Amino acid sequence: MRSLTSHVWVGVLLVGLGTAGSACRGGLPVPSSDEPSATSTSYTAPPAETRTLTVTPPAPTSSSAPGLEPEAIDRVFQVYMNGLADHDMTALRNGTCPRLRETLLGFELNGHYVERWEMLPYSVPPGFEFVTVQAKVTQRDARTGRLAGDVVYSWYVERNEDTNYYVCGWLDGK
Repeated sequence: MRSLTSHVWVGVLLVGLGTAGSACRGGLPVPSSDEPSATSTSYTAPPAETRTLTVTPPAPTSSSAPGLEPEAIDRVFQVYMNGLADHDMTALRNGTCPRLRETLLGFELNGHYVERWEMLPYSVPPGFEFVTVQAKVTQRDARTGRLAGDVVYSWYVERNEDTNYYVCGWLDGK
């Protein structure tokens, strides 16, 4: 048993030396007899080679996640907007994405309350996990209570990794 172990160690040592020797031959400078001093250790690296790599994402397969569902987008947007219009914080939080729920949520948009709202047509681009939706909002001045006209506002609606839909950002009005 002892002699087998010794033979294995000798073999490993020889393989290791052979590998190290071949690595050294290719990577370390070897002074030639043409150089004025055989003790010189200066080395000039060869020019770097530049390559361009183009990565093409794989084509979607039938096992990839389905596109956004307009019915789910409409449903969560309705919960969120009705929360704004009805001053219902529970509905507003239910429609708001989890990462924004702990922020300061309120019922005012630029100093106005939502009196009425109407969702505008939108399209769902393939392969995205979010969509921008717009609504025409009839505003009521939060301080005076008077109607303040109509404005179009935009929001992000997104689907998270659990496939739940949320309103995740109000984009200022037009």
